[in-house]
Amino acid sequence: MEDQKSSKPLRVFLWMVPRTNSTVFTKCMSFVEDTEVWMEPFMACMLNETFYNPEWGTDMPVMIKLRTLVKELMEKEEFITFRKQEVEKASKYGNVWLQDKFRYPWLKKQLEMDPKDKKFVFIKDQACAINDHLEHLPDVPTRHTFLIRHPQEAYPSFKNVAVNYFEFAKLPWDEFHLGNDMPYFPTKEFYQIQCNLWKYVKENLDPEAIIIDGFDLTTKPEVVLPKYFDKLGIPYKDSYLQWESDPELVYSSWKGSSEFVFIASKTTATSRAVESSRFDPPKTPRGTSNPAWKMTDELKEYVSYSMPYYEEMYANRLT
Repeated sequence: MEDQKSSKPLRVFLWMVPRTNSTVFTKCMSFVEDTEVWMEPFMACMLNETFYNPEWGTDMPVMIKLRTLVKELMEKEEFITFRKQEVEKASKYGNVWLQDKFRYPWLKKQLEMDPKDKKFVFIKDQACAINDHLEHLPDVPTRHTFLIRHPQEAYPSFKNVAVNYFEFAKLPWDEFHLGNDMPYFPTKEFYQIQCNLWKYVKENLDPEAIIIDGFDLTTKPEVVLPKYFDKLGIPYKDSYLQWESDPELVYSSWKGSSEFVFIASKTTATSRAVESSRFDPPKTPRGTSNPAWKMTDELKEYVSYSMPYYEEMYANRLT
């Protein structure tokens, strides 16, 4: 493990898979003293190489169809309003850049810059976004943490977000295939990629990499957070269990792509977390999901495929 007593601010990565309570965790960390927060900057880079790259997926009928749907979405009045607000906020706040700015080499340089008057830099990102780009991790003191959640909880929730991403552009549950219809995401391999990254990090970067289960985090934060902070060497306060709900605090402080900070935070994916003021326990027991979310064939396949990777990490989680 790298020397935490370095004069450089310590970078703390939170590597996650979607729907693991990562955004509410990030909101909590926004109120930790002397901490700078980043919102999925590597994912912004990944999407610029795939989804937003007009030369990517030109041989995939699903991408041609998807880009047509996106074009139609962008012509909707509601989305035009979102985009206008995004550009206005990007010019107003110094913590964001427009989405097209995000490229891996550029981001590496940004994350290596030492922020003034900060002791910690908390970077929340998806494991799949760094999977093939490990050379672009910043060459500064870092710790690595991993946020997991039972696949039976995460995958149906992810599908619910995908089909209801915008209130004005909903998709049919049974017709939408979580993997096939979003080929720019390695959806089936989310947990495999995260588990492999955890093993790589332990062997090469941070032998004391920390794993937190999202269910544990939201049901007993008063137990998990103090232990987490202690392992990172961050002073803990009980006040960190409660924070201000005002989303404007997010817009004006989180660093990252304007699309991720402003638009994504207003979608069904993260809006509740961005407006949160505490950790709320889940409404269903661990290993279960909303019974209204039908378990389609791809969900059953992805949950079954992911369980061995999840269970291995769960056995090594912070308790």
